[in-house]
Amino acid sequence: MLAVVLSACGSSGNSAGSADNSASASASSSGSAQPAAGGGKKKIAVLLYSRGFEFMVALDQGIQQKAAELGVEVTVLDGQSNSQTQIGQIEDNIAKKVDAIVLAPNNSDELVPGVKKANQAGIPVVTVDSVVSQGADVVSSVTFDNKNAGKMAAEYIIKQLQKGTVLENTGAQGAYHAVLRGGGFNEGMKASPDFKVISKNADWQAENAQNITADSVTANPGINAIFSHNDDMIRGILGGLRQIGKLKNVGEAGHIMIVGTDGTPEALDRIRKGQQDATVQQDPFEMGAAAVQAAVDKIDGKEVTKEQYMPATLVTKDNVDDPNLWGNKFKK
Repeated sequence: MLAVVLSACGSSGNSAGSADNSASASASSSGSAQPAAGGGKKKIAVLLYSRGFEFMVALDQGIQQKAAELGVEVTVLDGQSNSQTQIGQIEDNIAKKVDAIVLAPNNSDELVPGVKKANQAGIPVVTVDSVVSQGADVVSSVTFDNKNAGKMAAEYIIKQLQKGTVLENTGAQGAYHAVLRGGGFNEGMKASPDFKVISKNADWQAENAQNITADSVTANPGINAIFSHNDDMIRGILGGLRQIGKLKNVGEAGHIMIVGTDGTPEALDRIRKGQQDATVQQDPFEMGAAAVQAAVDKIDGKEVTKEQYMPATLVTKDNVDDPNLWGNKFKK
């Protein structure tokens, strides 16, 4: 398992628009379930690093839907992008003797002590969206195939443009999602000797992406494509192009191709409007459902796959209205 750091500004952290930033604790149960060790319904604590972003809210929705289907009770807590808050939540749920914990970690290193405490208490932990570093035992990690997503973005750019210079706006240096997406992208771009890649650390922030885009395109007028490690930074990319008079819609002369990652509702809208060429989707509904299933299977004594990678989907104008895309299913 990778021992790179994930901060709250990871893929999902700043990859989607903001939602309710208040602390959240909600329980959902339905149907009948197999008795847990202490009798009654299985109880699973779901600890999200933040519900302040649409991706995490959609992940929550996927978890709730699967829990209702399986007839288990879940309590979803908001870590408010704070690792110590999440460790406290782990401790609280150990005291409550929950049957399992599903954890979307705020930071892969900082959550190791909390997961170790759950290990010592004999409570299985499933991580979702990201991983925890070595030193703690996780039953299963359910994540997006970030490396393949980066590679798919590269392949799309190469196929559409044949040659040129690509500006890569990256996530935070060393962040789990950024390392894998950037690695896959640069590996994919090496397939063509006719492209040059300029990588800049935008730290998941749209404001940083705006300044980087304006400065980089001005200094390198040959840039004809931009790859963003998440869709949220594209707000800044568009602002940067507008700032220097280089903003053109898809199909217009002088258009600079823009490809993002995550498949947020805003990204799908931009693709429809011709402001963004493509995004590589990760499905939080599917991810959340798989995490709950893994937790329930472990409680039931079944074999659980140690590492589960959710597939990436390239979204363009040709399939942007597919009702199965999470950005089209999401309900605020």
